[in-house]
Amino acid sequence: MKKIYKLTLLIISVHCFATVFAQDPNFSQFYLKEMYYNPGFIGINPGLRGTVTDRHLWTNVPGEWGTQSISVDFFDQKFAQGGIGAIVTRNSQGNGNINTFTGGIGYAKQLRFTPDFLMQLGGIVNYVQKSVDWSTFSFVDEFDPRFGRIYETEFVPPFGGEGRDRVGAFDFSAGLVARFNIRKNPVRYIAANTVGIAFHHLSQPDISWLDDETARLPMKVNIHATSSLRFDRKGFYNKFFLITPGVLYENQTPTHLWFKGTEAGAQTLSFGLNAVIPSQLSFMSSLQAGLWVRKMYYKRESLADVANSLRNKTFDSMIFTLGYMKASRDNKRTYQIVYSYDMTISQAGLGTGGSHEITLNFEIHDLALPSSKQHIGAVPHPNDRFMR
Repeated sequence: MKKIYKLTLLIISVHCFATVFAQDPNFSQFYLKEMYYNPGFIGINPGLRGTVTDRHLWTNVPGEWGTQSISVDFFDQKFAQGGIGAIVTRNSQGNGNINTFTGGIGYAKQLRFTPDFLMQLGGIVNYVQKSVDWSTFSFVDEFDPRFGRIYETEFVPPFGGEGRDRVGAFDFSAGLVARFNIRKNPVRYIAANTVGIAFHHLSQPDISWLDDETARLPMKVNIHATSSLRFDRKGFYNKFFLITPGVLYENQTPTHLWFKGTEAGAQTLSFGLNAVIPSQLSFMSSLQAGLWVRKMYYKRESLADVANSLRNKTFDSMIFTLGYMKASRDNKRTYQIVYSYDMTISQAGLGTGGSHEITLNFEIHDLALPSSKQHIGAVPHPNDRFMR
């Protein structure tokens, strides 16, 4: 059975290199991977922010498919007059034999209209590199029906195995984000909302292994919205709790097929909510728990088919989250850790083992470079006033 799994993974992996219809890695905790999904988020919060995520897909299936991502961003009022950031993402397949590395730097310009409304327009320049270790692959002609793997394969790597095991290209992404708060009164916030749209792989770089073939990375469009709603209560443990719903729509399709009925391209819809229970006690952390669902479908499916599947609760995975957040007394510094488990409820079944994802996040809101100009207050970070 393991040999069948490995052969299947090999076929899938090789197909990913040969076809133009590749898909970017997904994260279940997309609401914590803001810079990954939209460059407009770069530096949207005052101060310094860092996020580290480790995700492992279908842990019971041999092959060890995993994704790791690290991002750092900072809002600088004096020199950059906007947000600056850097992000590194690594995706591995087949026990690390196939790897995709993406590293980039970005900038976002902040436009402040009122104390409770701002917009940010950002962009990222990435370098995408794919690598493969052909020596670790197994091929059909190496196996004998009775004695197993006893022959040498006749497979010749591209370019005769002369080192062309890497291919890379520059890539560009851009996005727009709007944040607006809703107040109950001049000093009390009841909701913090964010909406945005992002366009990834604008240059559609060619990542083909062969000179006579073209394999362009398809353009992807993300549309997303999140909100934090405050509900006051009376209790010893806390004075309020938060409900944080969110939705993310992803469409990754070659641009020349956007408006054609075809199987090319994949669309993903993720939505759900977290409940956050802050603590009044300084030595305790805010607790977080949530439930999310993900649905994936092909472009050829009509909107009516998709809507019907959602009404019938036909999803690919159900995502459970659990985490905590520790904040300083003045809410200027926060540290957060969130774990999520993707329970596979599609035809693949629970035997896949599901997916596991963990994210570490920290924010230092009062960190700023020396400046003679006073910082213009607009749309304060939710932890500054919203969580009091």
